[in-house]
Amino acid sequence: MYKKTPKQRDMDDFLSVIDLWRICLSHWRWFVVTVVLTLGAAAYYLSVTPDLFTREAAILVRQETKGNNTGHGLHGEEFNSIGLVQPVSNVENVRRELTSLKVLSEVMRHLSPKLGYEESVRRAEALRKNLKATIENDKSTIINLTCTAPSTHEAEQVLNLLVQVYNELSLWEKTQVAKGASLFIEDRLRILKQELGIVDDSISAYKQTNRITDLEQANSIYLKQQSHSETEMLRLSNQLQMARYILDHLKQTRTNYQLLPTNSGINNVMAEAQIQQYNNMLLQLKKNLIGTSRQNPLIIKSETELDDLRRSIVATIENQVKTLDIQLQSLQGYNAETGSKISSSPNQAKQLVSIEREQKVKESLYLYLLQKKEENEISMTYNSAFTQLIDMPHGSDRPTAPNRAGIMVAALIMGLLLPVVVLFVKENLNNTVRDKHDIERHTRLALIGEVPFCAEARPRRRRLPHLWGSRRTATSRPLVVAPGRQDLINESFRFIRTNLEFMGTGKGERGIYVVTSAYPGSGKTFVSLNLALSLAIKGRRVLLIDGDLRHASASRKFGNADKGLADYLGEQTDDYRELLVHPEEYDQLDVLPVGTLPPNPTELLAGERLGRLLDTVSRAYEFVLIDCPPNNTLADTGIISRHADRTLFIIRAGLFVRARLSDLEEEVENGRYKHLSIILNATPASNLYGYRYGRGRGYQGDYPYLA
Repeated sequence: MYKKTPKQRDMDDFLSVIDLWRICLSHWRWFVVTVVLTLGAAAYYLSVTPDLFTREAAILVRQETKGNNTGHGLHGEEFNSIGLVQPVSNVENVRRELTSLKVLSEVMRHLSPKLGYEESVRRAEALRKNLKATIENDKSTIINLTCTAPSTHEAEQVLNLLVQVYNELSLWEKTQVAKGASLFIEDRLRILKQELGIVDDSISAYKQTNRITDLEQANSIYLKQQSHSETEMLRLSNQLQMARYILDHLKQTRTNYQLLPTNSGINNVMAEAQIQQYNNMLLQLKKNLIGTSRQNPLIIKSETELDDLRRSIVATIENQVKTLDIQLQSLQGYNAETGSKISSSPNQAKQLVSIEREQKVKESLYLYLLQKKEENEISMTYNSAFTQLIDMPHGSDRPTAPNRAGIMVAALIMGLLLPVVVLFVKENLNNTVRDKHDIERHTRLALIGEVPFCAEARPRRRRLPHLWGSRRTATSRPLVVAPGRQDLINESFRFIRTNLEFMGTGKGERGIYVVTSAYPGSGKTFVSLNLALSLAIKGRRVLLIDGDLRHASASRKFGNADKGLADYLGEQTDDYRELLVHPEEYDQLDVLPVGTLPPNPTELLAGERLGRLLDTVSRAYEFVLIDCPPNNTLADTGIISRHADRTLFIIRAGLFVRARLSDLEEEVENGRYKHLSIILNATPASNLYGYRYGRGRGYQGDYPYLA
């Protein structure tokens, strides 16, 4: 006989798509309940979840330029157009600042002026989750803003305030830097003005004392030779004076929070960058000092960083001073050589030239500072915004969240999938026989019929367990077969009856059938009773023998007589016909009850009288059905089977383990059972109905039969 490998058995145990579809159809009420629950939950979620609306806007970031100097011939835009000025791309920094807590907390304060600092920061963190800022492309200076809020008005208000607040903060920082530079320039102009007055007085006094009117004409030849060197000396002197002044300013204001001048003209890119960084850090420190003290660890850290940066600036400027001194000394040596040629000039002329040179240096520095002052005043007066709103907040009036259609569809899908998953897991974890297909996949034994589940035949457990053993089961074992009834269970027994008649009796067979099962509660007595009734209704002469001498389950249904099979086997009587029970409704049916429950049922069954009895009744009846106890625990069924022709093995769906089917097949091969056929009991009615009426192969031709 064909044997399946363990791998093939595992594949057979796995639930197929067709089986899953059939199971889902039989549990359609589950799908209705879960779909209603999930759709209801989704509807409740949508009812309590506020709608969110989205608005979009776009801003243009104005680029700063390097080398843009007001007061020269060309503006920054003109230099940029001819490629002499490189734009500074700060779009990424602007994008990050737009979503910073500093800007967003100010937006929250504009929306709710009464908010405290901590509350505004908390709301700013929540706002940042619903705000997106993206750069349009790598070469663009346009930032796209997207805001999601409970209302369109709030989203538009946030976007407008975001641009406004950012521009205000940027202009405030720029103004603070310009004010610091203005104070520095005014202080220096005041000092230079005093020094110029002193130099002018010195020239006037010297000329008056030495009666000098005009020496230029006399020294014009020599001065032309010195013009180039003096021009360079003048430029270097200006740079040296500014460098020393800034150095003195740094040393004198070491502990004061004063801004350093930018664009001072010392012609040192590193020093200018360090001064700009110092001013930015100082402005941030001043803002952080609002509402806190200098003992704050963050303030202490910032002051430490400022001190380190100040020392770095001092070192840079000191190096610049040394460089300028060296260059100036070199030019002075060259100028001294030229001056030595003026040997015929009086000593007074040299002194006057020296005083006038000092006057020109201070005058040039004074004019330079006046120019810077005007530029600084212009920058303070004309403060253009760093960003410009080019696309006003706009968007659809329909809410973007929650996605009602998507949520309802997801709820519907979840409602449909949840029962499928539960049924799939449940059925794959179920290791018992579920329907006839499990029997067909795991064994080649004959299946002669299915009996649908009958609620009245469900095993009932006693309320109190036995004190010295396991709880016993008892059933009502109803007689469901009746003449003229066309329900599903009657049709099932008619089908089994037809198969029994089709199998017939072979050569040497007497029509004796043993009805047994593997486990108690499989429904063997229920099947025996109703199968006997079905045969009797058709006019067949049937004898039902209750072979369970321990419980007499079938006998109790017809009222167990005082004497029966046990009394006959115990030689209490010799005529079995005196022991028969004749149901009034069924003329063709006789029942041989157990009678007196014997203390030694196995010994009685092993005697010779059982064989003689079966030989006698087989000649008087067409079918002899013997209801036997389960075969796994008792030897009674094995003894009775020696005298039987065929075995009807009852398997209850949901009770019999599928793995036992192969063991049952091996037992048949080993000769334990004679011509074993399987009857599947308690099959779900929905499955049986589907296969009977067109949702699969019908009963006829679906089962293998025994000849």
